[in-house]
Amino acid sequence: MMESVIGLLADREQAQRVRGALVEAGCDREAVVILDRSAGAGLVEELVDRGLEQARARLYAEAVGRGGVLVAAEAEKADTALAVMNRFELKAPEEMLQGEHVERAQSIEEELHVGKQQAVGGKRLKTSIHERQVEKPVTLHEEEVEVERRREDHRLSPEEANHAFREETVELIATSERPVVSKEARVTGEVALRKRAVEHREVVRETVRRQDVDVETIQERKVGPERQA
Repeated sequence: MMESVIGLLADREQAQRVRGALVEAGCDREAVVILDRSAGAGLVEELVDRGLEQARARLYAEAVGRGGVLVAAEAEKADTALAVMNRFELKAPEEMLQGEHVERAQSIEEELHVGKQQAVGGKRLKTSIHERQVEKPVTLHEEEVEVERRREDHRLSPEEANHAFREETVELIATSERPVVSKEARVTGEVALRKRAVEHREVVRETVRRQDVDVETIQERKVGPERQA
């Protein structure tokens, strides 16, 4: 019993190679045909006649309209014909209609880079003035002039009287000490700022991210040649 085997190729050159391989595998040359845009509107009907469902036939016809080429073969040993076709890069009509669609996922991993940055800091010397009361004892010497009066009663001779009656000034100087305050500034200490260079090792800990790509198997779908009884 003859069965129909249909495969979709990307261009006529590949279709010619498939046809040649089928003929070489034992298919009748007249039973292997190449269908392209030249088939026109009758392509859907021809595919239905070869056993494809109407909806499926329309998909193949649309794929041919986008540049695809069909190889249709009538063979007694359909399994052999299928094996021959599967050696080539067959297309599913959906793939031809949607165009090449590539989904990509990237593996990403963060790297930690540790650099150095200068930071300026230090110490500042700032003077301030504070006042406090200081008491210090001092011994002062002081002289006083005392006035002493006493009463006398005796007679003066004429010579003594002439000598006694005269104008004169009598002084007695007394010396006193007064405190004199003076201040003297003395250096009691010194604070110096000195810069020195030191090296230290520091371990930097940070979290880095990594994105992995896992490959999962999707349930198979039929993309090979259509085989109809």
